Amino acid sequence: MGENTEVEVPLLMDQDNDDNLNDSPDELYESQQQQEEFGVESLDYEPIHSVVYAKKKGRQQPRKIYGYTGVTLAKWTITILIGILVGVVAYIIESSQEVVITFKKDWTQKMIGNGLGLAFLGYATFGIMLVLVSSCLVIFWAPAAAGGGVTFVMAYLNGNDIPDFFRPSTLFTKIFGTICTVSSGLPIGQEGPLVHIGAAIASSLTWMYGRVPLRTKEGISSRSPRDCWEWLSGIMPQNWPFNFYNDRDRREFISAGAAAGLAAAFGAPIGGVLFSLEEASSFWSRKVMWRALLCTSCATMVLSWLHERQFSLSLPGNISFHGLQPEFDPQDIPLFVVTSLSAGVLGACLNNIHDWLSQYRPSSRHKSLRVVEACLATLVSVAIIFLLPHFFGQCLPMQDEQKGDEYWFQYTCPKVNTDTGVAYYNDLATLFFSVPHQTIQQLLALVGGENSPFTIPSLAIHSGSFLLLFILAYGVATPGGIFMPSIMVGASFGACLGRIYEIFFPLGTVQPGLHALVGATAMLGGVFRTSISLVVIMVEGTGGIDFILPVIVAIVLSNWAAYHIHSAGAYESDLEHLGGVCFLQSEAPHKLISVTAADIMAHNVICFNEIVSVREVVKILRETSHNGFPVLRFTSSELTSHPDGQLVGMILRHQIMLLLEERALIEVDSIALTRPLSYRFANVRETRITREQSYLEHAMQVYHHNHHPHRRYLNSKPEAVDELEIDGLLQEDSSPDVNGDIASHGAPEGSAAVKKPNHPTVPDKDLALDLRPWMNRAPITVRAECSARRVYIIFRTLGLRHLCVTDYNNSVIGMITRKDIAEAENSLPVVESWTPRLAYMDSSRSFGRASYRERTPQDVFFSVP
Repeated sequence: MGENTEVEVPLLMDQDNDDNLNDSPDELYESQQQQEEFGVESLDYEPIHSVVYAKKKGRQQPRKIYGYTGVTLAKWTITILIGILVGVVAYIIESSQEVVITFKKDWTQKMIGNGLGLAFLGYATFGIMLVLVSSCLVIFWAPAAAGGGVTFVMAYLNGNDIPDFFRPSTLFTKIFGTICTVSSGLPIGQEGPLVHIGAAIASSLTWMYGRVPLRTKEGISSRSPRDCWEWLSGIMPQNWPFNFYNDRDRREFISAGAAAGLAAAFGAPIGGVLFSLEEASSFWSRKVMWRALLCTSCATMVLSWLHERQFSLSLPGNISFHGLQPEFDPQDIPLFVVTSLSAGVLGACLNNIHDWLSQYRPSSRHKSLRVVEACLATLVSVAIIFLLPHFFGQCLPMQDEQKGDEYWFQYTCPKVNTDTGVAYYNDLATLFFSVPHQTIQQLLALVGGENSPFTIPSLAIHSGSFLLLFILAYGVATPGGIFMPSIMVGASFGACLGRIYEIFFPLGTVQPGLHALVGATAMLGGVFRTSISLVVIMVEGTGGIDFILPVIVAIVLSNWAAYHIHSAGAYESDLEHLGGVCFLQSEAPHKLISVTAADIMAHNVICFNEIVSVREVVKILRETSHNGFPVLRFTSSELTSHPDGQLVGMILRHQIMLLLEERALIEVDSIALTRPLSYRFANVRETRITREQSYLEHAMQVYHHNHHPHRRYLNSKPEAVDELEIDGLLQEDSSPDVNGDIASHGAPEGSAAVKKPNHPTVPDKDLALDLRPWMNRAPITVRAECSARRVYIIFRTLGLRHLCVTDYNNSVIGMITRKDIAEAENSLPVVESWTPRLAYMDSSRSFGRASYRERTPQDVFFSVP
């Protein structure tokens, strides 16, 4: 069955909106054309346990190195390489944006002497140019690179194939666009994009761009999509040993890559592993845990070496702090509670405002407006960070320990007094213009006292204005994440509360920097609703193991407070808006307890016989977009007791497409297609597989890597069937297949591919497909009476794509896919009574839902978080 099927502004779907009713016919047509641009399908995590697959796996592979074939070594090598590349890319992004921000800061200080207006004009022009480049790359070249991409990674690892998400152009745009966006002045961070970048690097390193060469006597050979690589066929091995490019293995590498991205952003290897476990990955195992830990360790060590020229896991990350005292008085705990609750509420309000504001943003079909929106957001941000310090910033004298530090920004404050040698800096301008992670470090390092480098009004103005700018930028079509802005707002807000606590408790041991840490942690908890991983990230990233108690208090209380305002976190909220992306949560909804599989299944399933006419297969593939077809068996002894046939397997759409493409056809008597299969031809398990079959089984595994690899949904369209040029073959002459004529009782065991027919077809002959060697012989099934909650658990735990529903006779009465389960969570359909009605001579039946041509495409529009 097919699925019609993404930031941290969510991937929004502009469908069923009221404003669409006012669009002109031309606009509606343009919208529909764009809606047809993207589609989302499920991934094939479950191996196809066919006869040929079992035979190949049953062969003893040579163990060359200490009992291993080399596959394990190759996987560990790739894992290490992923970590190294992620660390290098993280260093490039961090260093580049730091250089650009520092240059703009120094240039602004020089230009202020010629007038504040001129400095503003130059600063704004430079920032708008950076955002213009970034947004144009996203909107017109790589839409999937918008936002942080964490939500997309979660959707992919849950089983949804996101179009263009791991395309090389998307990876380049993500890296370059993140540097431009973070350097422009928008309150956007690089932590979220690094998760996407790590996953994209892992995907690229495990991608198969060409088929494994295989020479056969019958003329079946590999066809590389790039002619320039054909000469490699003579030197590459006949059987490629590293079979890690399937969806299941790639899922494990992508989970490790996502963990490495977050670990590199915060300098937290264990925190990255826990983030991948708690948030990103839907499927976990001990093997994935070890690979993720190795990958995050490599990324962190490479990053530390590039920064400090030493390999170490103990160096703090980008948000480290110094100067705080590890001891804190128990009477400070009530103050931690107040800070945690306040910041948690702030994070929940941020999610609410973002959801409300997203409906007013330009839609994906208005590309020019999306670019203008990004530029206007940058202009407003630059205007605020110029005006607020000018009117409300405080000029404070530099202390001895501050002199020589380029972090402090003079802005419009008086120059150095030649008599006293006192230099001044603008505290609010320093907070706005400096490199973000340096500002966070200064906030976390506040020890309080009369000589605090930031005044209370400046901290309050900074936290409030930065939050407003954050909301404005959270949704523009540029790469960027929301980790850093959340930390910045929380740290500034917590530091402000800490300074206020100092006034009311002058004899206490209040440390504003500690409250900044609590505020940052609570803000993250209120926005994302993570728990254990966030505790470890903050402890590892700051190097503050002594402050784990305040961090835990902040996480628990912020999650509790935020839940009562906005029930879902940023990622969960985004996933709810991802039209077409069916995300299955870890826990089954309670409403499914009283519902059965028969209530949520799709009825009247399209089924095939074990040997089916090519004409019929082509007709069904063109009329539907289904990706899974149950295979039924009819024998003469079953006609009375089981008129609908019994389920014996499952064949996927891409398997049939490959058989048609490679002309793996047989000739049978036309009358044989309407008769029960003889017992002596019903079992092919003892058949010896041929080299051609071995090649076809391997080609089925890499089918999606060679046919629209980044837009898998195109393989389910009728146009993909037309590209096979099978109609001419059905009308041309034919000859007996390589194994001889087919008897009227069925195909011979182990039937192989045939060449293109050359002589006239006998009138009673017909081309057919023998599905028995290729079908999954043991598809997962449930009875119609099975609880829908149990169906959800089975589907989610095993990572299924199709789940057959059978009756007491093992006859197929329905099919459940990811879309059926997602629809059942929202509203349970009214189910009519079902009665099996498939006669044994019918080799197909259709789903009750609309056909492919009648379905309305969905407008997938990539936005930010």
